[in-house]
Amino acid sequence: MIKDFIARTASFFCLSFLIASLALPQQVGAQVIPETRPIAATPPGAIWPWEGSDLKPEAGTTYGVLPNGLRYAIRPNKLPEKQVSLRFRIDAGSRLERDDQRGFAHFIEHMAFNGSTNIPEGELTKTMERLGASFGSHVNAHVNYLETQYKLDLPSADGGRLETALNIFRETADRLLFKEDAVQREIGVVISEMNDGEGPGRRVGRQVTAFLGPQERATLREPIGLREIVEGATSTKLREFYDTWYRPERSLLVITGDVDVAATEALINKTFSDWKAKIPAKPSEPDDGFLTKEPARAKIIVEPEQPYIAMVSFVRPDKTDYGKLDTREKRHWAGLHGLAQGVFSRRLQRLQLVDNPPTLGVGYLQQATRTGDLVTLYIMPRDSAWAEAMKPVTVELRHALQSGFTTVEIAEEVAAGRQALERAVTEASTRRTTGLSAALVGTLGNDTVPTSAADTLALLNELAAIATPELVNRAFARWWSQDSPPQIVLVAKAPVAGGEAEVLKAWTDAMKAPLPAREVAKAAVFKPINLGQAGTVAKVEELAHPKARIVTFKNGVRLSYKHTDYTKDRASIRIGLNAGYLAFPPDDPEWVSFASATWAGDGIGDLTLDQSISAFANRSTSLASVRIDSDTLEMRASPASADFLEQMQVMLSQVLEPRLGPRAASIRRDAIQQSWDSYNQTAEGVFDFYGLSLFVTGHPEYRVPDLKRVLNSDDEAGKQMLKRLLNEGKIHVVVVGDVSFEQVLDAVSRTFGALPERKGLDLDLAQLSAIRALPGGGPPRILTHKGPKEQAIAYVSWRSIGGVDPFEAERMELLGSILQLRLTDKVREAAGKSYSPSGGWNRLGFANLGGFYALANVTPDQVKLVEGIIDGIAAELVRDGVTQDEIDRVVEPELKAVQRSRQSNGYWSYMLSDLDTPRLPGSARGFALEREAQTEARLKAITRDELHTIAKRYLVPQNSIRIQVVPETSATQTEGGVAQAKP
Repeated sequence: MIKDFIARTASFFCLSFLIASLALPQQVGAQVIPETRPIAATPPGAIWPWEGSDLKPEAGTTYGVLPNGLRYAIRPNKLPEKQVSLRFRIDAGSRLERDDQRGFAHFIEHMAFNGSTNIPEGELTKTMERLGASFGSHVNAHVNYLETQYKLDLPSADGGRLETALNIFRETADRLLFKEDAVQREIGVVISEMNDGEGPGRRVGRQVTAFLGPQERATLREPIGLREIVEGATSTKLREFYDTWYRPERSLLVITGDVDVAATEALINKTFSDWKAKIPAKPSEPDDGFLTKEPARAKIIVEPEQPYIAMVSFVRPDKTDYGKLDTREKRHWAGLHGLAQGVFSRRLQRLQLVDNPPTLGVGYLQQATRTGDLVTLYIMPRDSAWAEAMKPVTVELRHALQSGFTTVEIAEEVAAGRQALERAVTEASTRRTTGLSAALVGTLGNDTVPTSAADTLALLNELAAIATPELVNRAFARWWSQDSPPQIVLVAKAPVAGGEAEVLKAWTDAMKAPLPAREVAKAAVFKPINLGQAGTVAKVEELAHPKARIVTFKNGVRLSYKHTDYTKDRASIRIGLNAGYLAFPPDDPEWVSFASATWAGDGIGDLTLDQSISAFANRSTSLASVRIDSDTLEMRASPASADFLEQMQVMLSQVLEPRLGPRAASIRRDAIQQSWDSYNQTAEGVFDFYGLSLFVTGHPEYRVPDLKRVLNSDDEAGKQMLKRLLNEGKIHVVVVGDVSFEQVLDAVSRTFGALPERKGLDLDLAQLSAIRALPGGGPPRILTHKGPKEQAIAYVSWRSIGGVDPFEAERMELLGSILQLRLTDKVREAAGKSYSPSGGWNRLGFANLGGFYALANVTPDQVKLVEGIIDGIAAELVRDGVTQDEIDRVVEPELKAVQRSRQSNGYWSYMLSDLDTPRLPGSARGFALEREAQTEARLKAITRDELHTIAKRYLVPQNSIRIQVVPETSATQTEGGVAQAKP
């Protein structure tokens, strides 16, 4: 459906599409790939997508169906230990809504948290929190065009947790109460969510979908619904949709994790066997609508604060019923077309990787839907030269259609897919429970066979043997030989001279222009740096907690190593070089982002970024992700164990011979300039734009953003500072994962351990002494935005200044979490004023400053009311403190989260990297390992009196800073208030 893929980005276009399309039993032989779209209907009475198919589901999952039609899938899994993940899918999304019900599927999902026969209103999330599952992270739901899905992630199945979770789903199935007063309160919450999502993105998206698919039902059934219908919701109206579509035969229950299959099946039978549809007769489903073939046309959408973007689509309506059955033949066909899409997308990507690219971004998507085919090119020019940006894209398109793709290009795409699938086969035994549940509910919900990675790899290998350039080229040409005129959407900052006719002419002229010869990309080979003699180890220490080895080389390089088996045959590498941007004067804080982009985005040695990507197409090796922090320059990568040495060699090249050309910074500068004003189109954008400048002063980093200052950042000076960090920073290599100590030691000895000794750089700590919080207690500061008139923000921050012991930081964090609980209870549930009020405590990364905060997205007329509710919550916490139940509800999820996190490479990689982090004033960094060993004890020891003391110290009016963000059209001067003009 058009809505599902209009906003997708280029990152989707290649490998993920191919991998998702392929799977087959390993024993089958090669067959000819059909050139026409295969037809395969599901047999009558089929329950599972493999019934009637020649595909088979992955072994290890138990499937069942209750007499009432409810389907379930249970898959035992041990990572993380004890964790259980549940997904309850109802085949009832916005697609099923009548015209007078638009938004009801989503509204009902909200009501699932507002009271049922056996769970009083407001108790569901509290119950889960007491069991160790927090709202949002582990208790959540979503609705889209096709489905409603409820999600529960449990720390374990014991202690009645699994039974409680299933009972919650059972209540959701047909026991929701829809009390009229609860419905009326929730209208405000749903409208708040609707208001929050308004802005240029949604506005443009609606116009694009209406232009391309005006008769598609998906275009007419946005899940959020229509305001006037949501505002008119009643208990009776909602219950009609609920009773009609919430039916056992439309439901799917997925359970993965540390469970006993037989016991879980018995529990499912016990819980759901008495569920019967409220309306016995099965309702008929609506038609999905249809695509329409239109003459060549264009649409200009003027959005002054948004970047230019052109979307060129070709639509082929097709009412053929290809059937839902997932078959080997269909996946053959989709796999071939996925290869064509991947190779062409890679060609488009190369347009971005030259020194002076013509566009900021370009992408390609082809998709076969139930109502036809659609192919779209996405072109984002570097400035307003949208017509000029079309030209190189059309050149690539015409070359692809005229001369097709090469054997080398197809092999590169296959190699990338094969490498990913071989990795998936290797790591199959260490998949995580939540990922398994998401994958199962997604594939089964889409009538797709959940085939194994091994079967998928087998088909890819078969496809590689069959997919000749002729076949791949023919598959690509299919999308462009359909006698379908172009449908072009141009998002522009200003009206276009000549209007839509000029847009069509630009595309036509580009397609007819003389075609230059195509430059063939040269093959690239990575050549490691040879440092000569390997480094020598000075000492090896054994760390007790966590169990790890600390190796110091004679050149001063440190290696921290911990073996884990959380991901089979894979390692997490984190390399830190001290110091970060605090080693330099703060005159130009903008250099950090430009230098980071340059370092990450320009290749290594003799290899351009494009060549660097190609050089590692058949391996897990890649350029490491990078960032420059206040005290550390950091690199991260996660290679397969077999590629560990090469990955270390690549990271060494990133340190010693980064290319640091002009491309990445230039692109970043153009992107910033084009999108600068877009922040002012939403209340949240304005609040985020000003950021910490609203609360902190004394350092250039906390000034109000200024476009001229950003654009004038000195790239060459920034590169010189980056080079100093790379050349002088002391090095700490952290390796965590399923790779042997001997292999790691050898690789580090031959790379970073063989470097000359480094002295390191000192941090300029003097610049921290001037950082301070702005004074509190004054009138609210009023910011304005140009976006929807319904959007506003009420924000209160209470500054916590100095003296926070890193070993007591959990107390501040827990009080912040309790503040969040009360905001949800009083602003969202009791008052029905905000969809997602948020609260908590945070601190600056390196200065002795922090703050409690409360934020609510509301309508302008509710700002003062909600600010009053926030003030009341703070006053209650100061007067009465917290309850023990509140402490339990935030401590238990935190304890379980720590236990889950400990079963991941990333967690221990962070902990070990903290060994070399300097202990800056007021920062908890540098204390991570010492804090980690005592986490449970400290959390369990926190008392009501301790939290009450903190509340009385900080959550007082004279310590508060208040921010109100309102539309320009409704901004009013409050007594003492300050209206903020756009900078």
